[in-house]
Amino acid sequence: MTNTPALSVIMSVFNNAPHLDAAIKSIVAQSFTDFEFIIVNDGSTDGSGAIIDDWARRDARIRPLHQDNHGFIYSLNRMIAEARAPWLARMDGDDISYPDRFATQMAWLSDNPGHAILGTQIDLID
Repeated sequence: MTNTPALSVIMSVFNNAPHLDAAIKSIVAQSFTDFEFIIVNDGSTDGSGAIIDDWARRDARIRPLHQDNHGFIYSLNRMIAEARAPWLARMDGDDISYPDRFATQMAWLSDNPGHAILGTQIDLID
C-alpha cells in the first residue's frame, strides 16, 4: 500500500458482533488491495470493539477508531474526515462484499472519469 491509498473503505459499527468477522474478512480478502479500512466502533457493547482490534492487529490497512455512541451520521462524518484516499467505499458491519467488488468498481471509475459516485446492486442473504 502506498502512503496515500487509492480507496478508503469506511464502516461504522454498532453492536454488529454476530456478523462483523465475516464483514471484515470480505474486505481484507479483496482482489484490489490498495485501500485503507477505517472502522468506527460507535460505542458497541457486544464485543464488536474486540473483533475490530483483533483484525487491526492482523492487517495494517485497518484503522480502528473507538468512540462513545454518537450515531451513524456522526461516525460517517468522522470517517470522511479521517479518509486519505480520493475515493470512498461504504460498508456496513453486517454486509459481505464479493472478492472483486473494489477491483470492478475502481476499474469502472477509471474507465468513466466523468463520474463522481457509483452505486451497486445487492444480493440478499437469509
